[in-house]
Amino acid sequence: MSSAANPYVKLDSTALPKRRAHVFVLGNEKGGSGKTTTAMHLIIAFLRLGFRVGSIDLDSRQRSLTRYVENRRQTMRHENVALPQPHHIVIQKSPFPVAYDAEADERERFGTAMHKLTSENDFIIIDSPGNDTYLSRLAHANTQTIITPINDSFVDLDVLAQVDGQTLNITRPSIYSEMIWEQKLERAKQDGSSIEWIVMRNRLSNINAKNKLLMTQTVEALSRRIGFRVAPGFSERVIFRELFLQGLTVLDIMQAGNTSVSLSHVAARQEVRELLNSLRLPQVDERIATLRSAAREEEAAETNASSSSPSPAAGTADAPSVKPASANDASAAVVEEPEEQIRA
Repeated sequence: MSSAANPYVKLDSTALPKRRAHVFVLGNEKGGSGKTTTAMHLIIAFLRLGFRVGSIDLDSRQRSLTRYVENRRQTMRHENVALPQPHHIVIQKSPFPVAYDAEADERERFGTAMHKLTSENDFIIIDSPGNDTYLSRLAHANTQTIITPINDSFVDLDVLAQVDGQTLNITRPSIYSEMIWEQKLERAKQDGSSIEWIVMRNRLSNINAKNKLLMTQTVEALSRRIGFRVAPGFSERVIFRELFLQGLTVLDIMQAGNTSVSLSHVAARQEVRELLNSLRLPQVDERIATLRSAAREEEAAETNASSSSPSPAAGTADAPSVKPASANDASAAVVEEPEEQIRA
């Protein structure tokens, strides 16, 4: 059987370094679901928590994640500001016309990128194209976590399963769902490990419409049938589209860009935190708890110092207060919302 007929391809594990980064694949065989936006926000969230992050763009034609990273570098140069950056690689599609040769070439390209990033990073985020490609299958076969963002509509649910329009019963899983299920079985058979599959419901409306309720019921039924977890996604917000041109995320706008913080931005950052919590990664949860504790200790120390400082003499002006840079500043947007923003 050729590898083209078998989507459950896997790299030779002996070719990879012993130290293994946790690999995420953003996968959905439908464009416009929010894969790149989700990928970039995960990348920056992990970076701001102090982890080392590598990123791979498998869509060498559209290059959405690559352009996001390039826009970020331009913002850094234009505003003369230092922002956390991933070690980014874009893998080109093979130019060979024969499928066997092209797959061997792409397998080597993917393996080289994975070997380099795995040995140097804590996390690797892979953004896959919105169609079935050999590179995408390679990524799905060599990951620990698959995240599938879907827009909150039955049109987009079709990427997971076929649903009867009259009864809303699930008639059969989609080809994409079957591919992931078979890959899970193959992984368990090969080395006893597992692949976690998370489905994000994106572009959620704040209106509790009948369609939203039906979607909730259908997705929950489907999760039990084909084995994925449902994670909170991102609401429909203009800010997510606007920040792309600057290469920024909602975790960056306190540090860069010309966007003033609004309640919508505060809510968007909270959605990113909820996504991080839903990943159930002990090292991430521990890092957040440590940073949160350190931030509160620093705040308490500042409060005590302020209360013990002598009041300025009558008739003298207060000296301008300049807060020194804190080690926690970079992670603050990930850990918790500043009180002044919550009250705004």
